[in-house]
Amino acid sequence: MNDQSLPNESSQSGINLPQLVEAVVQAVTKVGESRNLETALAIRDEIRRLPNDLVTEVLNQLILRLIFIDPLLCRWFVLDVFLYDADPDAKADVAERINVLMADLRSQQK
Repeated sequence: MNDQSLPNESSQSGINLPQLVEAVVQAVTKVGESRNLETALAIRDEIRRLPNDLVTEVLNQLILRLIFIDPLLCRWFVLDVFLYDADPDAKADVAERINVLMADLRSQQK
């Protein structure tokens, strides 16, 4: 296989990205029902075990999917759980991105 990744799969790790993102979305949605921080942190830790490029891609896809499913759940998991111990500036950047996506979503629904 050449160095280019297929759009649906990471060639280096053999991970099917759409399936992985779907599994993470389902897990976060389920933990969102109870807002169980311990379980949410376990999900975060599992995501962080992936190679850095996959962590970034999974997080980006998770944000894009969750913003349509439940914007408040998206904010909670990404900002309060996933970025719990992140640099405040990085956290603010991601919060701003989520706010922009939420505003776009609201404007499309009108």
